[in-house]
Amino acid sequence: MRKNIAEEYLETILYLTKGGRTAKTKDIADAMGIKPPSVSEMLAKLKEQGYVEYQPYVGATLTEKGRAEAVQMERKHQLLETFLVDTLGVELNKAHEEACEMEHAVSDSTVSKICSFLGHPKFCPDDHPITSGECCEKHEESMPLTELKEGECATIKIVCADHRTRDYLISLGFLPDVLLSIKKRLPSNCLLVRIKGSEIAIGGDIAEKIFVRKAAA
Repeated sequence: MRKNIAEEYLETILYLTKGGRTAKTKDIADAMGIKPPSVSEMLAKLKEQGYVEYQPYVGATLTEKGRAEAVQMERKHQLLETFLVDTLGVELNKAHEEACEMEHAVSDSTVSKICSFLGHPKFCPDDHPITSGECCEKHEESMPLTELKEGECATIKIVCADHRTRDYLISLGFLPDVLLSIKKRLPSNCLLVRIKGSEIAIGGDIAEKIFVRKAAA
């Protein structure tokens, strides 16, 4: 059983069973453009592997294992689609098609990096909510650098900026787990930051993309 085909089935069943419904064999076949006998055969295999509860002529629902896999695939799709539309300017319909292909190849760790790069979005381009991941939970424990007061210290957690801005900040020493402090707040929300023995002035538009965890008082 090819992994990407199984994942497509799980995603389809997740969609069809929202609201507590059972995914009928015919509904799965119609949604995926596959003949019902092929669907029945695949559902039997997914049942053997513990991904679904399936009864012939009744339909299928996801097990806890199957739901976890399906939700992760849905999350991958939504984040890839968001990246393609919001960052690369790809048209939504094309982004949807390409995300369908890419979601089966991209790793969980790469998707977490994409999520962080996008700033942990709550909704995808078609306004459906995006399930939070572990990276989002860690992000919620941090705050933008702009929220620190003069004299406060913090540890850098992540930089949610474009590639060029990230490279620029890295060259200045803004790396994960590095300690910094706010030396002075300047006009226009700019900050004078002390980091690695140097004092660096950065604009508010860049500072708000640097997420930190405040050091204990």
